[in-house]
Amino acid sequence: MICIRFSNRIEAELVYKLIVTEEKLWLLKEYEKEFEVQLSVNAESLPSTFEIRNALLSSIRIRKLPGWIEGVLRHRYYYEDQHEIQRVLEIAHEFEAKPPAGLNLPSLHKELEKVVKYTLGSSTFIDYDDFCVACLEKIHPVLIEYTGYLIDDYKQEEAYQMLVDSWRSRIHYRDTGVSILHLLDHGGLEYYHDEGNKIRKSETMVYMNQYPDTSIENLQLQWSVTPALVHAPDQLIIYSDNPNHPQLQLLVNIFEEKAIWKSSEEFPFKLS
Repeated sequence: MICIRFSNRIEAELVYKLIVTEEKLWLLKEYEKEFEVQLSVNAESLPSTFEIRNALLSSIRIRKLPGWIEGVLRHRYYYEDQHEIQRVLEIAHEFEAKPPAGLNLPSLHKELEKVVKYTLGSSTFIDYDDFCVACLEKIHPVLIEYTGYLIDDYKQEEAYQMLVDSWRSRIHYRDTGVSILHLLDHGGLEYYHDEGNKIRKSETMVYMNQYPDTSIENLQLQWSVTPALVHAPDQLIIYSDNPNHPQLQLLVNIFEEKAIWKSSEEFPFKLS
């Protein structure tokens, strides 16, 4: 008989739901102070060890891993702000769903899988609480390293948000004398003066030098957002039929009420 013992009903029910393939093969038993998920070895068709391993792994990721990461944040990296901790945990969830391309993350989940595989190979009885403690002890060094990567991503996100805030401050408080800019999404983003003539890169460079600040000094002229940030108009009219365009979303976020969105058909000037 394969038996997994729990002290927590929620965890017992979770593993039961994750592991069961035919209800008659599995039993969820409740005792006075504990619970058991049991599988009879006499059943005609048994789930594979692979299915059991995946159920235990999933339960750890759902029930234990966030708390373990929070513990490392608090006691190893000395984070105390709950908002910051929550955001790092959200990043951990995002990493699990879709790891960042090109980032060589520590093999946390592979290490977890090794521990689970070893436990299933050495015993038909598992005390879930002891099992989770053993997992944490085995993966703790990797967990610390992995959490460090989460913190790095959070700090980059925080730094980017500070930069966006500085751009927003420039837009709302820097007077460059530019009243209106028109921005057309037409196989690329093209900027126009209110008189209908295109903005040239040389003009943007002049404004960058004439109205300098640290938030724009390192911007590339070829970046499609740069002219809007440098010229800092009182109003930015965007003509586009693509509401999911990332650069346009960024500009709307920065310009806030100073941005007006219109369809491409409403562009007032004749294209050359």
